[in-house]
Amino acid sequence: MRKLFLLVAVIGLFACTGQKENSYKIEGTVTGDSLTSGKVYLQNFSRTNPIKDTADLADGKFVFEGSVATPDTYAITIEGVKGRITLFLENANYTIEAAKEDFSKAVVKGGVTNDLVNSLNAKKDSLAKSYKMEELFAEYENPATTPERKMAIDSLYEKMQKEMAAYDSLFYVNNPVSPYTLIQYVRNLESFKIEDAEAKLASFKALPEFAANTYVADLESDITTLKSLAPGMKAPEFTLSDPKGNQVSLSSVYAQNKITMIDFWAGWCSPCRQFNPKLVKIYKEMNKSGFGILGVSLDKDAELWNKAIADDKLEWAQVSELKYWDSEVAKKYHVRYIPQNIFVDQNGNILRRQVSEEEISGFVKGYIDSLKSAEVKQ
Repeated sequence: MRKLFLLVAVIGLFACTGQKENSYKIEGTVTGDSLTSGKVYLQNFSRTNPIKDTADLADGKFVFEGSVATPDTYAITIEGVKGRITLFLENANYTIEAAKEDFSKAVVKGGVTNDLVNSLNAKKDSLAKSYKMEELFAEYENPATTPERKMAIDSLYEKMQKEMAAYDSLFYVNNPVSPYTLIQYVRNLESFKIEDAEAKLASFKALPEFAANTYVADLESDITTLKSLAPGMKAPEFTLSDPKGNQVSLSSVYAQNKITMIDFWAGWCSPCRQFNPKLVKIYKEMNKSGFGILGVSLDKDAELWNKAIADDKLEWAQVSELKYWDSEVAKKYHVRYIPQNIFVDQNGNILRRQVSEEEISGFVKGYIDSLKSAEVKQ
């Protein structure tokens, strides 16, 4: 009888609060002059799986109700109001108190993961303030700042980044199966050992609440991709159009060289454009010795792409799908930032990925010299 009473009490509690299992409810209150009605938008940040919901603002209040299979960071905006509120949305109850004049600094309560992420971000913000990063960034951009001072600022920034990474690592240890931890494994997969990532994937797949989470599938797919890009593996073949519409295959390029660099770049990418003059110099110095390059552009504007090739005097083969970050080749090669590279030998076997700009010249020269040494011994 006592168990039955408790069950009825629990059912009654859920009925009174309106809470539904495996669902979320966001109740917001916004204060401010002449703000009584309007449209409120809730949306995620995904380009591949965009989700957007709309609610009405009535008497300064709004409500969103629904469910998410994939918990993630969402933003809330109101038409005519500057700024946005971000929260980590999972199936939980949330309350939001915001002011129209300072909308982005709303108080968000609810959601276990949201509280954990807010705490983590607060620690990082505090760390950045202790390093006075805002002032240092401004100093770095000042034309009067000396190269030596810029190097010192770079060192401070790297030091701060390591400390922030330590905060992240501690978060993952303390919250091993948090949906936020899963997302970070997907976004920073190359920071982890493959065997560790595979073990983490198995732990998520074992939990029913992650059965429909799209990040689990992303992590599994990305692990498979990275394993296929390990040194010694055959580079995935592709054929794309050059600026004149001619079809160029990867294999047709690497077969002509002792070592080939696949250079992922774009005309809109400032770091890429800044490095291009150095890459041109390396190419001219080593091309006759057997060094080749195939540029794969993540542009979407053909005119901008062609102008960048001409302006930067890029003499090697160039291809593109003109699909921006939706490039299928970029996905094959797990390209999450540019410039990025991968080196292959004359047979298309992968030698190394993500060689730093400072190392490229020495790496290429060292490989070509090793081939010469091998030939002499024979």
